[in-house]
Amino acid sequence: MKRISTLPFIIILIVICLIGCTNGVDTILDEVKQQKLNKDVQTFINNTQDSNGLYLYSPVNENQFIIVKYSNVLQGEEAKFLNSITGKLTDKTMMINIEELGTHNYHDKRLKDIRIFKLGSAQDYEKIQIFKNGEEINFELVSG
Repeated sequence: MKRISTLPFIIILIVICLIGCTNGVDTILDEVKQQKLNKDVQTFINNTQDSNGLYLYSPVNENQFIIVKYSNVLQGEEAKFLNSITGKLTDKTMMINIEELGTHNYHDKRLKDIRIFKLGSAQDYEKIQIFKNGEEINFELVSG
């Protein structure tokens, strides 16, 4: 009889522990809307307006942002898009994996001109490594 009455208590205790453990975890990559960014980040984005690529906005002692832009494509060419992006911390290195795909359907709903991701705390890592479709790449431009 006692086992049945303690089972709900144990389940509630486990749920509380799991919720408590996840609240303190920083998100490594968090997608943000361009409209919510401050004027300095907006200016940086506008200065790269006509270029596709991967950019890092990294001001000292402020939030850092990765900007992925696919705003330009020539008619008849494959339009690239960001299918997925993941990040993990390993030995003071932030490793970012990007999966880029392409399509000739210019009306594909997956096509977006720009995607912006706020990075986790810069105190957690010393360098950033980026891999696109398994190949290490560099940022087109780093500023801040």
